[in-house]
Amino acid sequence: MKTNYLSAPVTALNPSPVTIAAWDSRSPAISQKETKRTKVRGVGFAFLLAAFLGSCVTNELRAQVIVVPNALATNDGNGSGTSPEGPASARWLHIHDASQFGALSGPSFLTKFAYRPDKVLGQSGPRSLILRIYASTTSRSVAGLSTTFAENLGTNNTLVFDGTVNLTTGNLPGPGNTRQFDYVFPFTTPFLYDPADGNLVLDLQIVADGEALTFDTESGNSAIGRVGTGSSTATTGAFGVTQVIQFTFEPPPLVTIRASQVEVCWNSKSNLTYQVQYRSDLTTNLWTSLGNCIRSTNSTSCIFDPIVVGQPQRFYRVVLTNCVP
Repeated sequence: MKTNYLSAPVTALNPSPVTIAAWDSRSPAISQKETKRTKVRGVGFAFLLAAFLGSCVTNELRAQVIVVPNALATNDGNGSGTSPEGPASARWLHIHDASQFGALSGPSFLTKFAYRPDKVLGQSGPRSLILRIYASTTSRSVAGLSTTFAENLGTNNTLVFDGTVNLTTGNLPGPGNTRQFDYVFPFTTPFLYDPADGNLVLDLQIVADGEALTFDTESGNSAIGRVGTGSSTATTGAFGVTQVIQFTFEPPPLVTIRASQVEVCWNSKSNLTYQVQYRSDLTTNLWTSLGNCIRSTNSTSCIFDPIVVGQPQRFYRVVLTNCVP
């Protein structure tokens, strides 16, 4: 938010009232262009103060959806993977190169991710997963992925979900030759990810039961990597194919600052009476008194005017008056 204050000092004082007609006779109507440039004109014993209050402007913030690998947003992966049927345990650790998140406008909150079924429908569930999901930012590269899980985790390793997820697919068509991402993993704790800090790691510790699921996968891609094993508590695993993933990011809160009032001040003389007036548009000739008239007690007088939300500008003038406060 920006608030500009422009004023012209009173250089001479006279107890005679000053009318707007005198101001108008010396100052033709100010054009829209001049108004935007915040020109101020003062005549005689009155001055004009233009306060551009400018409502706080907040751009609409929308979620950003990114498919990793980026090249597979509209193309099916080069493989597929099927989970076992019935009770099973697993630990999957995915790593995603930071270059895949270039579309982010800055550090953003990861709120969920999703897998999709393969374009050739396999097993579609339903399958119930009791799982913990950890997210972190790591300096380890995709090519340097370790088969020891702990060596891949970043110092900001965060538990983002601890609960149950039920997965099934509607096998609905997606863009290109793909299917929709409808195996969804929500976060209960959003994870703030900044690609400038490193690569993104997801660590899934899963205990599952139910029907099998078939996922769209990709192998041999330098943007992603995975270490997996058949135990949710294992400390080491083996390299494997990686699911194609859709990430959903929410921007961090946008902080705005809004001034709550304007302070209008002018040079004054003791025992003289002034009236502050305002209007929101210089194309009209209607001025409204801002409160009662004021009798000055020193060389500077001030009055406060609360800012009205949705009113982007207001023009002020101060006139000498013989009214009784």
